[in-house]
Amino acid sequence: MKKMKKLWMENRVLFVLFTIIIICACIILGVMLNYFFGATKSNYGDRLNGIENVEVTDEIKNNFLSAMKSDETILDATIYTKGKIVYIAFTFNIGVSLVEAQSKALASLQAFEQDYLDFYDFHFTLKEEASESNEGFLIMGSKNVNGSGLVWNNNTEVPKEE
Repeated sequence: MKKMKKLWMENRVLFVLFTIIIICACIILGVMLNYFFGATKSNYGDRLNGIENVEVTDEIKNNFLSAMKSDETILDATIYTKGKIVYIAFTFNIGVSLVEAQSKALASLQAFEQDYLDFYDFHFTLKEEASESNEGFLIMGSKNVNGSGLVWNNNTEVPKEE
């Protein structure tokens, strides 16, 4: 017992510092494990919370596709969802102008209820094949949940009207 008391008296500062280092190492290890191996298993984190309340069902997709394919300017339409993004692709008949195609895409958003527009991002791909009399176009646009309209890329030149 005397040896222990003597060891404590001679090295008590080192024992206290060693105890503080062990406690700090345990706290750092716990924080690192929580940060890198957290409880969430989803690739999207908590971004998809509530998706079951406004899920885009096959019935909604089929109704949308039938409404879009009934339009005589739209040759083909596809729709699919991944996460919180709804991907919509339109192929237009030859002779449809780019501005008309963009307005059709904007009007197609009216097929969705406000709950869907407030939850999902929408991504559009508009395509028209080139022909002898027409150059065609391929343009992409998107609508963010917080945005009010569609934003288009500018890879296709829009001819200026005179």
